[in-house]
Amino acid sequence: MAEDDPTGAPELPRHDKPPGLGTLSRRPSRAPDFEAENLALVALAYQLATHPFRLFQELSHTALNLCRAGSAGINILKPDGHEVRLDACAGILASYAGTTLSRFTSPSGLVAAYDAPTLCEDPASFPPASSNQPPVTEALLLPFHYGEKPAGNLWVAAHSPERKFDGEDLRLMTSLSNFASAACQLTSTADGSASARDILERKVEERTEELSLANKTLQYQVSERVRTDEALRAMQQQLEFELASLSRLHELSMRLLNIPDLGSALKEILQAAIDLRGADMGYIRLYDPVRKVLSIAAHQGFKDEFIELFGVVDGNDDSPCARAIRTRQRVMIEDVLGDKQQPVIQRSASEMGNYRAIQSTPLFSREGKALGVLSTHFRFPHVPDGRGSRMLDLYARQAADFIESLRITEHLRDADRRKDEFIATLSHELRNPLAAIDGVAVLLQSPGLDSARQEWAVQVVRRQCRSMRVMLDDLLDVSRLSLERVTLRRQRITLDSIIETAIETTQHLLDEANHSLSVTRLPASVMVYGDPVRLAQVFSNLLSNAAKYMDAGGKIAVDMSPTADGVLVSVTDNGIGIEPSCIEEIFDMFSQAKARRQQTSGGLGIGLALVRTIAELHGGWVYATSSGIGQGSTFYVRLPTVDSEEIFAPPPAKMPDPSSESGSRPRYRILVADDNEAAAMAISMLLQRDEHETRMVHDGEAAIHEAERFQPHIALLDIGMPHLSGYEVARIIRAAPWGANMRLIAATGWGQEKDKKLAEEAGFNAHLTKPIEFKQLLALLEEQGNNVACKLDGN
Repeated sequence: MAEDDPTGAPELPRHDKPPGLGTLSRRPSRAPDFEAENLALVALAYQLATHPFRLFQELSHTALNLCRAGSAGINILKPDGHEVRLDACAGILASYAGTTLSRFTSPSGLVAAYDAPTLCEDPASFPPASSNQPPVTEALLLPFHYGEKPAGNLWVAAHSPERKFDGEDLRLMTSLSNFASAACQLTSTADGSASARDILERKVEERTEELSLANKTLQYQVSERVRTDEALRAMQQQLEFELASLSRLHELSMRLLNIPDLGSALKEILQAAIDLRGADMGYIRLYDPVRKVLSIAAHQGFKDEFIELFGVVDGNDDSPCARAIRTRQRVMIEDVLGDKQQPVIQRSASEMGNYRAIQSTPLFSREGKALGVLSTHFRFPHVPDGRGSRMLDLYARQAADFIESLRITEHLRDADRRKDEFIATLSHELRNPLAAIDGVAVLLQSPGLDSARQEWAVQVVRRQCRSMRVMLDDLLDVSRLSLERVTLRRQRITLDSIIETAIETTQHLLDEANHSLSVTRLPASVMVYGDPVRLAQVFSNLLSNAAKYMDAGGKIAVDMSPTADGVLVSVTDNGIGIEPSCIEEIFDMFSQAKARRQQTSGGLGIGLALVRTIAELHGGWVYATSSGIGQGSTFYVRLPTVDSEEIFAPPPAKMPDPSSESGSRPRYRILVADDNEAAAMAISMLLQRDEHETRMVHDGEAAIHEAERFQPHIALLDIGMPHLSGYEVARIIRAAPWGANMRLIAATGWGQEKDKKLAEEAGFNAHLTKPIEFKQLLALLEEQGNNVACKLDGN
C-alpha cells in the first residue's frame, strides 16, 4: 500500500513508460484509409451537435470499424476512484455494457495512472476477457479527459492472435479520444455554460487545424498519394461548410428570439435555407389538418400570379409538398420538365414559377404532428450533392419548433382573450335578468298594486329565472363536454319528433319577436339513433340563435332532406348574417362574432360549440354558410339514420302538472334545510301554500336536531351547509332508527353525474339541481310521497 494514498487502494505496478508502446512502435503500420476516417468523423461531429448523450455508443462502433477490432468500448472512471464503468460497448463484448470493474485489476487503472496510451498484451488482465469466448488476445487503450483530469478511456480489443494493433490504430484512436473528451465535457456540464455549438465549433476548428497539418505533412512525405490528398481537402471543405452553416444557424436562432410574429420568422428561416442550398427561390407552406391543405405562408422569388394560382394545394394530391407530408420524407425532383412522368399540373407550375428543380422537406412537431413544408427551387436542373442535407434538416427542425412555439403562444393569447370576453359577457348576461328581477321586486312593494300588474311581475320573474337557468345549464354542459363526462342515452327516435321538441322549446322566442317558421318534414319512418334530449338541444340552440339575431318579423325555415348515408337538416334565417372569415370561429367555445356583440341578447358564445360537439358525438357534423353581414345564414346538421323496421315505442306520457290537482294532493311534514335563508323561506312559503307543514333550519347541526324532533316525512337538504354538509346530515339521519324511512331530497348547485352518485351513496332518495323549479319539486314530492308510510291525512 502506498503511504500517500488515503483511500487504502492497492498500489498499481509501476513501469518506466506505459506498457506495450515499445512493441507497438516496432510493428509495421498499415496504410491509412482517409476516406473512411473522414466520413466517420463527420458523422461523429453531427452526433455531437445533435445527440451528445449517444456519442459514446457511436464512438464505440466507429472505433470497432476503423480499427478492424473484435470489440470496442468506452470506460468511465467513477468519482470514488476505485471502480470503472463500461459505459458503452460494441462488438463481441457488447453485452458487457453497463458493468462495473475494479480500477486496480483492469488496464483502465494503468491508463489513468500514466495518462497515456497502453497496449495490453496479457489477455487475462483484461476483464471480462477470462469469461468470454473467443478470448481477448490484446487490447489498445487511450485516455480521454474532462478538463485537465482523466475521465476514462477508449479501447479496442482483438480476439484473434493474427490481429495485432499498430501505429495507424494508435493514430485513429488518438483522434477519436478527442470526441470522447468533448462528449464527456458536454454531458457533464449541468449549468450549460458551454453550449453544444460552442464545443462543436472548437472541436471542428481543432480538427480542421489537425487536418491542415496532416495535409501539409502528406504533401511533403507522400506526394504520390494524390487521391488521398484530394479526399482530405474535400473533407476539410465539408467541415468548414458545416461549421459555417452551424454559425449561420446560431445567428438565425438569435434573430428569431427577437421576432414576435410567425410570418417574419418564416421569412428569415426561408432566406437562410435558400442561402444554404444555393437555391434561386423558395416558399414555406403551413398545413391545415381540418381542411387538409397546404398554404404558402412565406415565399421569395415568385410572382404574384404564381402565388395566387398555386398558393393553396390539396394535401392528398401528387405535388412534392403533399408527398413530403404524407411520406414524412424529403422529396427531390432534379428536373421537373425533363421528367416525362411528372403530372401536367406540376409541369405547368414549373413553367409559371420559372424553376426546373425542387426539393420539399416536411416540417413536423416533436410530437409528430404535421406542420408544413419547406421547399427550395432552382432555375436549372439540379442534382443535390448531399453536403447540405443534414444542415437543411436542422433548419427544418428550427422552423418546426418556431411554428409550434408561436402557435402555442397565439393559442394561449387567444384563450386568455376569450376568457376575458366570456367573463364580461357572463357578467352582462347575468345582470340583465337580475336587473329585471330587482325592478319587479321594487314594483311588488308598491301599495295598491292591482292583480294584472302582479301577474305581469310574476311572469317577468319566471321568464328571467328561466333565462338564467338556461345559461347555467349551458355552463354545466360545457364542463361535462370538456371533461368528456357526457353520457348519451341513445334510443331509436324519429327525427320529426326531435324537431318538434326543439320548436316547442323555442316557440316563446319566436312568438315574442313575431317571427314566422316554416318546416319541411320527412316521413315519420326516418329515424336516428341518439339521445333525444341532446339532439333536441342541438336544434333548439339553432332555432334560438336564429330568433335572437333577427329583427322582429323575421323568417326561419327548417328543411329536412335525405342523403346517401343519413339525413341533412338546415336551419335558415334572414337575420344579421355572419362574416365569412368568422364562420369557423363561431363554433369555438366562448366565441362571438362581432356583429353578434351588438345585439342585446348576445348570449355566452357557447351554444354553437355545444351544437357541434353533440352532433359529432352522434357521428354527425355541423357547418354554417353565409353571404356576409345582413345576408342571413344557414346552419347544416348531418346525422346518420338507422333502419326503422323495428317498431318504434312512443315516448312516455307527460307527467301531469301537480299544481293542477292541488285539491286531491296529500299533505306532508317537510323539513327545509338551506343556509340561504331567502331560498329556504321561499320554498317553505310555497309548500305551506299547498297545505304542507314545514320547518326551516339553516345549518347541518340544526337539521339533525329538527329532523329528530319534527320527524318529517320528507327532508329537503342543501349540500353546502355550515357545521355539517348535507351528505353528513343524510348519513346521520339514515343511521338513526327514526330516519330509516324518511325520504331525503338533495338540493344543490352541483348537478354532474358524480354529484348525483355521491348523494345516492349518502342515502338520498332523489337529487335536484338549483335553481329548483317548483313544479319539478311538487312532482318529486308526489313521487317520493307515495313511499311514505304515514301522511298527515292519515295521522
